[in-house]
Amino acid sequence: MVERAVVLAVAAVAVAATVILARWWSRRGLSGLRTAPAEGLWTALGASPDGRPSLVVFSTPSCTACRTAQHPAIETIEATYGPALRVLHVDLSRQPAAAAAFRVLTAPSTALLTRDGRLGSFNHGFAPADRLSAQLSALGASPASPR
Repeated sequence: MVERAVVLAVAAVAVAATVILARWWSRRGLSGLRTAPAEGLWTALGASPDGRPSLVVFSTPSCTACRTAQHPAIETIEATYGPALRVLHVDLSRQPAAAAAFRVLTAPSTALLTRDGRLGSFNHGFAPADRLSAQLSALGASPASPR
């Protein structure tokens, strides 16, 4: 009985250490992206900043969460912000350089770029429309006015 408790305790510590290490590594990578020159990110995307905040959506053709959850959230954001927001879709299977430049670990992922092209926010995994909207507001973007 004591042996089982020791094994469980060691396993719990190992899992906790792995989670802490993964979070640290992810934050370290994102801070490097925030301080890196924006030109490298835009070169990997094959585009250039145009003075609007940009939402970069990373997905793959086989990603079910991309089609069923992330793309509807992106459509909501596009409808809300209209032409004040630039949306770039990146197929990770066709643009591996973009995946490497942004250090994408999973699909779906999203990146929000400031008006001058620097990284503002990054979401590994699904990001709901309300989170994306809050991140865009933090970048100074305003929803389009209804007609």
